[in-house]
Amino acid sequence: MNEGTQRGGARPAIAPPEEDPNAVVVCSSPPCFMHELDPSYLGYLGRDEVRELLEALLAMRWSGTVVEAAWVRAMLRRHLAHPGVTRPPGPSHVQGEATTGGAHAGSADGGEDCLRLRLRAALPRLADGALQRDLAEVLRMLERDLRRHGRTGDS
Repeated sequence: MNEGTQRGGARPAIAPPEEDPNAVVVCSSPPCFMHELDPSYLGYLGRDEVRELLEALLAMRWSGTVVEAAWVRAMLRRHLAHPGVTRPPGPSHVQGEATTGGAHAGSADGGEDCLRLRLRAALPRLADGALQRDLAEVLRMLERDLRRHGRTGDS
């Protein structure tokens, strides 16, 4: 006979954990697996979006000094090589840099301005703090170069 249906001095049935406010719920997934979670589930840019942004910045023609352009390219390559940013097989970026002129003149077709706006919108949605700091510096350089060439955009 069930404990809850016994008459007399028997104890009442115990409430199931779903109904008991004092019950301790044991989860099957500990919080230590958060690093495996795709950042896009938390509102950040997905890995593919980050990779596309970094590749667009890497393919851009930089109008700053040669040293600045070299720093930007090395930093972008370092972030692209990061395990969290997947890199599909394809042609090397070095080949693209050689055909576009590398660190010399910037594009005059407004591509820099579009990329600057895209970068500005992406900055708060980056999960990686180091990448966010580096790309904030790149944004500052882009805005400086646009002001230098008289294309201020919406600064």
